[in-house]
Amino acid sequence: MTEKIGRSDWDLRGEGRMTDAQRRMLNAVCGDLSSQIKWHGQRLSKDDFRHLISGTMLGWRMMPAIDRGEGAAGFIMLGGSSLSMTRSQAADAITQALHIGDHPDEYSLKSAPAQWCDAVLLGQGFNPRDFRDAA
Repeated sequence: MTEKIGRSDWDLRGEGRMTDAQRRMLNAVCGDLSSQIKWHGQRLSKDDFRHLISGTMLGWRMMPAIDRGEGAAGFIMLGGSSLSMTRSQAADAITQALHIGDHPDEYSLKSAPAQWCDAVLLGQGFNPRDFRDAA
């Protein structure tokens, strides 16, 4: 069984490394985004969303990829791992991801708002049963 995460577990501030609870919450939110939100017409994986969100927080930069002679080289992102985020950056990343899911129209995304899983609802301080009863 997964350990429940409350808002006080992930909405932490400070320069210390991201906590396990923050990592789990970020993964849960990105999992919901990947199954419900298309990023400008593209279906992204949970890891893709995690990279997108953490890259935004860490200030990643885009560089041309190595041309291996197998077609267009494309681009890569440089910057760091989501695991290198501070607690403050992780809290901001989770908040940003929740905002994308709640308000996709503000990002010019043609998706309905996300329907959050129980882990994410609990992490925001909601009782998932309240959402099922209202439906």
